[in-house]
Amino acid sequence: MNQVTPGCAVLLSVVFGVSAANKLGGARWRAFVASTGLLRLLPPSSRTWAAGAVVVAESAIATALAGAAVLGDPVSGIAGFAGAAALLVVFTAAIVISLRRGDRTPCHCFGASAVQLGWPHVMRNFVLLIVAGAGLTAAAAGGAAQPAVALVSGVAGGAFGLLLVRFDDLVDLFRPATRAGDGVGGSR
Repeated sequence: MNQVTPGCAVLLSVVFGVSAANKLGGARWRAFVASTGLLRLLPPSSRTWAAGAVVVAESAIATALAGAAVLGDPVSGIAGFAGAAALLVVFTAAIVISLRRGDRTPCHCFGASAVQLGWPHVMRNFVLLIVAGAGLTAAAAGGAAQPAVALVSGVAGGAFGLLLVRFDDLVDLFRPATRAGDGVGGSR
C-alpha cells in the first residue's frame, strides 16, 4: 500500500457504503426497486433480484476497501477497486442508455431523491472511475504508506467521499435560480 491507496479506498468505501445503506429499509428499498423499473433497462421479473445484487455488490466493495484502508491489505484493495470500477461502468452505461432514451427518472442512487438523472451523474461516475483506477494501480504497485500520511490520505478520501455522496445537492447549488412555475433548475 502506498499513500494513494488509503485515500482512494476510504473515498470509495464511503460512497459505496452510504449508497448501499441508503437503499435499505421499507420505503427506500421499494423506491430503489421501482426506480430500476422506471429506467426500463430490466424486465419486471428481474428487478428485485438486480436491486438486491446491487446492494450486495456495493456492500462487498465498501467492506473490501475499508479493509484495504484499515489493514493495508493489497488483495482486498485490488478486489475492491476492481469491483468498484466494474460496477461503476455498469452504472454509467445504464445512465447513458437512459439519458439517450430521454428517461431522466431519479435513480435513488443514495436513497430517496427527486433529482432527475442527468449528465452530471455521468461526470460523477467518471470521477469515481478515475479514483478506482488510481487506487487499483496504487494497490497493485504495493508499498507501505507512512502511518501519518495514510491517516491524512484516508481523512481526505472520506471528506471527498461525503462530498460525492451529496453531489446532487452540490450541483443544485450551482443551478440558476428560477421563477416559480417555469420547471427549470432551481430547488427540488
